[in-house]
Amino acid sequence: MIGALAKRAYLAHTLHLWNGAAIRLTTLITIRTSIMNKTLNKKILITGANSGIGKATVLGLARQGAEIIMVCRNSAKAESARENIIKQTNNQNIDILIADLAEQQQVRALAQQIIDRYDTLDVLIHNAGIFNTKRQETIDGVESQLALHLLAPMLLSYLLLDKLITSAPARIINITSMLHIFGRINLNDLQQQQKYNGLKAYGSSKLANIMFTRYLAKHLQDTGVTVNCLHPGVINTNLGGTPELLKPLLSSPEKGAKTPIYLATSPEVETTTGEYFVNCKVKKPSRACHDWGLIDALMQRSEQLIHEPLAPQLKKVV
Repeated sequence: MIGALAKRAYLAHTLHLWNGAAIRLTTLITIRTSIMNKTLNKKILITGANSGIGKATVLGLARQGAEIIMVCRNSAKAESARENIIKQTNNQNIDILIADLAEQQQVRALAQQIIDRYDTLDVLIHNAGIFNTKRQETIDGVESQLALHLLAPMLLSYLLLDKLITSAPARIINITSMLHIFGRINLNDLQQQQKYNGLKAYGSSKLANIMFTRYLAKHLQDTGVTVNCLHPGVINTNLGGTPELLKPLLSSPEKGAKTPIYLATSPEVETTTGEYFVNCKVKKPSRACHDWGLIDALMQRSEQLIHEPLAPQLKKVV
């Protein structure tokens, strides 16, 4: 693909030699080729990949030549998205794995598939999300937003840590939200069983996600695996619950994909870890995200819910 691109660049160079455009065009092609080479050998897994920010992120990464593993819940929607992305990018290196990440048994089965099928994993992007106005529980008896935004990324990351560490340098990226400022971690009511409010539950699950990011980053120091999270913007996605009047004010999934693509590919953040990003810049999350006593207590409680502790040898890193 790059060879054909170079050939077209040479022809364009000849045609434009007399009007001074050659240098600019050659520079542009060189930059584009350089970008592709940087990600050409990266294997990137992204959850919630068939629509919204997930699909837009896959599209952007596929354009740069990355090998993509799309994790989706619905096989028909996943295949449709894959065909659309291939048509737009001509990148055939896109696989599909099916799993409902709200169910811990399926997360475990997914992790085993990845371990068995792929030799390396360079980037793990936790994007799958949900918004519920009414309280719902998963098959595991866990409040659904907490299950999908904290426990699923936590369990999948833990199960794939050996793969990521042996693939290092590697990156874990969590999609969180600025709405974490409305959240609160109440260890006595972690699953929002009292006076359920959908927005507060969503914010609390995203707050927990940032805490998990910081916790895992702390314990993966010196392993070559970085862990960061991001707010993608106020995006018009398929999460549901968005009032019609607000939809015209929302940004596109393509804009929302800008920061996850940056964190997955940019050499600028190759060693950056434990940070919260907005518009490709480090920002300070809420004060609770710096309460290490609360973070450690939340992670201990969460590990009990997923029945999967962090490997003891990693806890000794800090």
